[in-house]
Amino acid sequence: MERFIRERLPSSEQIDIVLLLRADRERAWSAPEVSQHLGTPPESTAMRLFLLASNGVVAFDGSGGIPRYRHTTHPESDALIAELAAVYEATPSAVYAIVGTPVRDPLRSFADAFKLKK
Repeated sequence: MERFIRERLPSSEQIDIVLLLRADRERAWSAPEVSQHLGTPPESTAMRLFLLASNGVVAFDGSGGIPRYRHTTHPESDALIAELAAVYEATPSAVYAIVGTPVRDPLRSFADAFKLKK
């Protein structure tokens, strides 16, 4: 599970998003809905949803004009996300400790690419 988290959910926000979508598997969420529900910045939430959809952790549907996201079903990731949910329910700090260690965050790497060198 730790490897899955480090590679596919490298931020606490991504973990929160996946657990939210998993809790209501039938609902399709827009990025603003997820942002509002979790109390996270809209731009960050939208980028994290995009990253999660890009690596297959959540499903993307853009057919209705507004991009929507939902929990996706993959046997391998389902088992790992179920384990993640169980550990999170018992001890959230244990899950956050995994992402608290230095991990390459794709969003951070993207932002760092625009830093001006002196």
